[in-house]
Amino acid sequence: MKQFFDFLGGMVFVEIKGSSPERFFNICRSRKIPLYEIGTLVTQKGTVYTAKLRRKDFFRIRTVARKSHCIPLIRKRVGLPFFIKKYRNRIAFFAGGVYCLWMMWLLSRFVWDISVTGGFVHTEEELLSYLRENQIVCGMRRDTVDCTEIERKLRIDYPDIGWVSAELRGTKLFLRVAETDMPMVQEKDGTPVHLVATADGIVEQLICRRGTPLVKEGDVVRKGDILVSGVISVIGDNETLVNRYPVTAEADIILKTVKKYSHRFSRKKEEHSFTGNCKKGYTFSYGNKKIFSHIPSHSYTNYAIITEDAVLSLHEHFPLPFRIQKTAVSEYIPVIRDYTKEEAEAVAKQALERYLVYLKENDTTVLSVESETIVGTDSVVTEGKLVLLTAAWEQVPVQEDEWRQQNSDEYSGNDNGSSGGA
Repeated sequence: MKQFFDFLGGMVFVEIKGSSPERFFNICRSRKIPLYEIGTLVTQKGTVYTAKLRRKDFFRIRTVARKSHCIPLIRKRVGLPFFIKKYRNRIAFFAGGVYCLWMMWLLSRFVWDISVTGGFVHTEEELLSYLRENQIVCGMRRDTVDCTEIERKLRIDYPDIGWVSAELRGTKLFLRVAETDMPMVQEKDGTPVHLVATADGIVEQLICRRGTPLVKEGDVVRKGDILVSGVISVIGDNETLVNRYPVTAEADIILKTVKKYSHRFSRKKEEHSFTGNCKKGYTFSYGNKKIFSHIPSHSYTNYAIITEDAVLSLHEHFPLPFRIQKTAVSEYIPVIRDYTKEEAEAVAKQALERYLVYLKENDTTVLSVESETIVGTDSVVTEGKLVLLTAAWEQVPVQEDEWRQQNSDEYSGNDNGSSGGA
């Protein structure tokens, strides 16, 4: 802290020459003029004393120097007052620096970039469009961003998104989602439903929270079988059925199923042989507005458009609303050739691996994989079967005749549930 205040006030380094330097130091002490880092310096002309003192005290030692017949020579000046004096003719430079700091502070109070990751079914463009519809856009103030509310709305409007995280770092909003192929549970609006199997399999897990389970773990079920009924029976004395009433069945159900896998693609492959002819254009943007846009004109028959986008950023989490986009249009000649057998098998393997990753991301456990790839003359076919642990069930509405009982009246002869009147 002392060094900071010394810098603000300014410090002076001096050499003290004269016949009575000791008297100089004694007078300074008696007048309470602080000297720091007193030392000696051996030169060709003899030994001189050095010291450091504050800028305001330098003017007080003039009378002391005359009295002690010494000469204080300034060798170095350090501190803010000397810095300002040295650059007093560069006011515009310092004003620009202050303005730049102010602009950085102002820009840091807004969101200038939104990153969306994790989507497979729902693309980045779709989710960004959804955010725009809900007034979550680049250029909005940071203090108006409610990450909890964004997460809540996404879970409500996209039931197939099992997990979502919205996080604000610096001037960038990070949105991460994880989709799931778990059955979409209906809203609790009182609609009674059964839980029905959507595939043949073996019940590996069944935890019933509401409804009547009709199967147990280890049972073999067929597609369309009711796993948990949405009808609850009330049994009285002597195992007599008293009443039935419908509910919305709820349960955690995992089935062990066998799924067929099939993937086909053409063995023909088109490659691009670029000719070297290329035209470029640039687009400069500020926020959501394009300052200058230029798409290069061309007369190419076959061409590829490659776009590179760069955002001006001070830090990974501090992007600014300035970006430049380079568009390159390159001419190419299409060349058709066949995949080699090794290349075709590699492409088929990559497709299978992507599908397995997709299943894993959607809470499906793959127990085993059996597949075979046949490389034909015109096409490549991969077929096989996967043994999975998955939530293979769906909700089916309960029909009224499944639970409503027709009570006959032995006195009136009516069997429509109404009693006969006198």
